[in-house]
Amino acid sequence: MSTQPAVSTLTDPRSASDARVPRALLVAAALYAAAWSLVPPWVTAGFPLDVVESLTWGHEGEWGYYKHPPMAPWVLYVFYRVFGRAGPYLLSQVCIGFTLWLVWLTGRRLMTRERAWLGAALTMGTVFLTRPALEFNHNVAQLPLWAGIGWALLAALQDGRLRQWLLLGLLAGLCLLTKYSGALLLACLGVYVLATPQRRVLRTPGPWLAVLLAVAVLAPHLRWLWQHGGLPFAYVSSRAGADVGHPRADAWGFLGMQFINHVPLLLIVLWAVLPAWRQARRAKPVEAGVRAATRLHTDWPGYLLVLALAPGLLTALLGLAGIARVRDMWGVPMWTFSGLLAVACLPTAWLGVARPRLSRGLLVWLVLISVLSGAYLAFIAQWRQRPVRTDWPSAALAAHAQASWDGVSQCPLDVVAGEYHLAGTLAVALSPRQPSVLIHGDPRYSPWVTPARLQAGGALWIWTDDDASDVPPEPLNRVAAQADLRPHDGTWQVPWPREPAGRPFTVHWRAYVPAACARARGG
Repeated sequence: MSTQPAVSTLTDPRSASDARVPRALLVAAALYAAAWSLVPPWVTAGFPLDVVESLTWGHEGEWGYYKHPPMAPWVLYVFYRVFGRAGPYLLSQVCIGFTLWLVWLTGRRLMTRERAWLGAALTMGTVFLTRPALEFNHNVAQLPLWAGIGWALLAALQDGRLRQWLLLGLLAGLCLLTKYSGALLLACLGVYVLATPQRRVLRTPGPWLAVLLAVAVLAPHLRWLWQHGGLPFAYVSSRAGADVGHPRADAWGFLGMQFINHVPLLLIVLWAVLPAWRQARRAKPVEAGVRAATRLHTDWPGYLLVLALAPGLLTALLGLAGIARVRDMWGVPMWTFSGLLAVACLPTAWLGVARPRLSRGLLVWLVLISVLSGAYLAFIAQWRQRPVRTDWPSAALAAHAQASWDGVSQCPLDVVAGEYHLAGTLAVALSPRQPSVLIHGDPRYSPWVTPARLQAGGALWIWTDDDASDVPPEPLNRVAAQADLRPHDGTWQVPWPREPAGRPFTVHWRAYVPAACARARGG
């Protein structure tokens, strides 16, 4: 049952002739995505921390992990196995591509088709959809889900079809299965429905079926949370207690960083509208021009404002109230509708003049950030005078590890223990026979590494001189003391890929080999 007539289309000049997205824009988008997918693995030797972490989680196929729900690691692991080292970067671009498409679909329901594709394109004017995409994580994974929820609810409110409500429930469940912060968007949209005439839809079965489907999608993870004592929430609580500073300072920092990440979009829009504003000022009184500039060119202004602004402002409010310690990067999916909001603010009379400059300004920004990001990956180690995580020689580490393990054990290498990024980098590089990672810290972080598994297959513990502890992580330390695991020690001196003649990367290792796996001398 429809709850509101289909949105009327505000008529812009040229809207009929420019309804289609230009083919040149689609070609440029494909080239952009290819560059951001293929150049990073070409100029780097290893993965950043978030990618390594999620790849080690995805390998285990659990319904939850000690920091986050499981959806992002699952999908990332599949992309890595299919596309190799380009997989994580390609997945980021796939997420961005689906996000832009869903923003465009949303825009078509809110405004003219021309404004819709301009708004979708201008979404790339926020920094969050460019540089952060080099490190796929749960924030990037949320992008298409936030955009999809915004579109699905709008479609359900406008058309009232049951399948649209069910799609909304599916997307909501998947969003929460990706990261809990998706609840902020759902809360904002729930308040919108309750506080507007749209609350009449609550008398229909659609919204309630959507809630039931979302809960059903999330149910296996909820069961995992119960079995593991709400581990992610305990982890967040422990981290919050160790953080320095005050939640209010974090909240102001969050707001400042969100503004900074919108600076390119603001500059593009200002550069595009200034000529149109000058032209309008000469043609009619300034007051009329100001009134035209403050009108939102959409039939659902309240809905667009909630989508574009409410989650970010609610996040900052939680921090200012001292309820939560907010992080800057939480804002990555919160601004997927900023481009639509910017275009909705443009008066119809200005659009014809501003449109070419909007396109050119966006093109300049994307070329600039692409060059800067590529240069960062290629030369950051030289600029900082020390290697970064993406410089870690993952392939060489894997070769050394495999040779050392094969020299003392006849069984496959099943577990790598140590500091997360070091052990994870090694484990991921050993794919397709990727071992599991026993994280150096709380044994609850690696429930897949059981004492029985260690007794049967042993483990390879690795560490560097910078590690804070020289004791192997539990339960390996306990099993090694109680079971018949034979230790073998050694050190690898691995050259850095960008500085082969410099000081090598020194990694210490100890292989714990069960008696049944021990290789005979000379074998």
